[in-house]
Amino acid sequence: MNDIHIFAPAKINWALTIERKRPDGFHDIHTIFQALEWGDELECRAADEPACTIACNEPSVPTGPQNLVARAWARLRGHYPDRVRGLDVNLIKRIPSGAGLGGGSSDAAAALVAVDALYGLGLSGAQLEAHAAAIGSDCPYFLRGGTVLASGRGERMKMIPNHLGPAWVVIVWPGFASPTAAAYGRVTPADWENESAVMETARALELGDVIYLRKSMKNIFSKLVVSENMKYKMVVDAFVDVGISEPRLSGSGSAMFGLARDEAHALSASRSLAEIFPTAVATVLRQKGVEILPR
Repeated sequence: MNDIHIFAPAKINWALTIERKRPDGFHDIHTIFQALEWGDELECRAADEPACTIACNEPSVPTGPQNLVARAWARLRGHYPDRVRGLDVNLIKRIPSGAGLGGGSSDAAAALVAVDALYGLGLSGAQLEAHAAAIGSDCPYFLRGGTVLASGRGERMKMIPNHLGPAWVVIVWPGFASPTAAAYGRVTPADWENESAVMETARALELGDVIYLRKSMKNIFSKLVVSENMKYKMVVDAFVDVGISEPRLSGSGSAMFGLARDEAHALSASRSLAEIFPTAVATVLRQKGVEILPR
């Protein structure tokens, strides 16, 4: 195998609370990740030159060693120098950066899968997740996908039932980033909370109860980010105008999402929102993570 094509899904967080700040500087979180049938694609090819070269359709995306795709390649190259050579990547970017949708982490997970497949490393799921955890806190999740209850830095994961059925989600990126470090820097001990609120959301998903779900979804950054930035008010108002009540922040922002009534409502709402914001997408829930696409 000399080349491979991989889908890298976006994610949303059904709920997110922070329990404490750890001695290592990270925060212990409780969250529920949800993969989506919308995301980036990576066209990857093995190369003789021991380097990672990245071409991208989005000019604002860095293509040097700081890109998480390059870091994923470097991680496996460093551990298996006699087996891993170069990697050429064409990154088809749809997930905005700094949006709380996990685009960089998903791309990195896809790159790990690509290198493993292209060079026949035969790594287990647990081995790939260990490498992913060294790249980013939510990176291991994208190797699994689906609906996952996560804690710690996000690396402790458990699949949970989701009986929402073919639920349609509308996502809006308002055109500005919400840097993760800055958002977490706003968290104080007064904002710490245990997992009880997140478990309520998990129960709503298990029941497939949309009304219960909307009431239970809690994201600490809705208070710390949304309430302090009036730009988000326009996003919330726009969602309400297209019939989607109570939109929620994904991760630490800046993207927001809401549940549509059905496919027709989702498509109509996303078209209207796309007239206002740089990115507005209607999509459905996904039960898998990164995936090698057929040739």
